[in-house]
Amino acid sequence: MRKAWLLSVIVVGLMGFGAAASATPPVVVGGDEFELDLSFPAGAVCAFPVDVHLEFKTTTRTFVDANGVPTRGISTGRILAWETNATTGTTVFSSISGPSFFDASGALIMGTGSWSGIQLQDGTWIHASGLITFDANVLVVAVRGHVEPLCDALA
Repeated sequence: MRKAWLLSVIVVGLMGFGAAASATPPVVVGGDEFELDLSFPAGAVCAFPVDVHLEFKTTTRTFVDANGVPTRGISTGRILAWETNATTGTTVFSSISGPSFFDASGALIMGTGSWSGIQLQDGTWIHASGLITFDANVLVVAVRGHVEPLCDALA
C-alpha cells in the first residue's frame, strides 16, 4: 500500500513538470497605497458621530474565461481602519485582513478574516471575523465566527 501511494505521489509530481497549461491570465488592478477619511453624522452609523480613517494597499484579480468574460474575483492586501467616536475620541483600530471574493458580475459575495464597518441586514454596523457572507446589497447575511456591534466598541 505504501509503495502504491509513493508511486502515485511521484507520478503526480512529475506531471507538474510538463508543459504549462494555457489559461487566460487574470486582470490585475490595484497595489497602490491610498487613504480615505469618512465622517458620519450622529444617527447614520451610531447614535453619536463617527469618523473613519482608512489606509488601503489592495490588489484585485478578476479571473476570466478564454473569451475574456469575468468568472470570479478576489481582492487581497491590507486595509487599516481607525474608527472614532467623534464625541468622546474613543478609537478602535482594525487590521482588515480579508480577502474579499466576488462573483462574475463583480459583486462582493464573501469575505474571510477580520472585517470592520460592515452592516447587517437589520442596519447594525459590526466588527466581524471568520467567514462572512454578503447579499446583493453588500449587507451581511451570515457570519461563521465572531460578531461585535461597532457602536458598542466605540461607546
